[in-house]
Amino acid sequence: MKKLSLLLAAAALVAGVSANAANVASTGEGVGILNDNMDGSCGTLFFNADGTYENGYAWQYGGIVAPDYGAFAEAYDTVGLMACSVVMDLTQTGNDVGQTADLYAWEDAGGIPGAVLGVATGYDPGSIAFWPSLSRHSGSITANCADRTWVGYWGNWPGALSGWFVGADLDGFGGFPYSNLAPGIGYPTGWNNVSIVWGPTQALGLGAEFVDCGVVPTENKTWGAIKNLYK
Repeated sequence: MKKLSLLLAAAALVAGVSANAANVASTGEGVGILNDNMDGSCGTLFFNADGTYENGYAWQYGGIVAPDYGAFAEAYDTVGLMACSVVMDLTQTGNDVGQTADLYAWEDAGGIPGAVLGVATGYDPGSIAFWPSLSRHSGSITANCADRTWVGYWGNWPGALSGWFVGADLDGFGGFPYSNLAPGIGYPTGWNNVSIVWGPTQALGLGAEFVDCGVVPTENKTWGAIKNLYK
């Protein structure tokens, strides 16, 4: 009986590890270089990562659950400011087939993202660089003011393979690399530092542009956006 119990426990452990592995994805450690191709500007850029990345993180399959399990976020002190865009340093390994994301700004709730300050659904980042290159992408958002603002995105591919990865800065200045962990995948549910999943991480490739509260941000149209007006 004891031997059977040990075998069952071992089988459960293997099954748990396999389930976790199916939901977690990364580029694998290396030296990722940012090719900055961000379109336009609406305000002052805030960014915690140092612009070089040693890995890339993503959730897939059961790690992505609507409306925002599997989201990634970074925090910024923003007294008197509001976000006008979410800025992302992204990479892919060949699985980007036009997936979209929902962009978010949250207020702080005791050190984790709390109430939603603004959301922009169905954001298409366009062409994403292949690892070890990363490309910078900016999406407009309308958000309320907060003393500390969390910004990030949720990849819109629930139950499917990840479309792209967010850059992971393992040795930079430091930031607030958080993700909203889905229930039932072997990790603490809810907002947690990504280090409990992927190991020590200083910051994610997530930032934002901010303007003074009450100011209408300017929006520089890209050629692609202009063409879309005539479709």
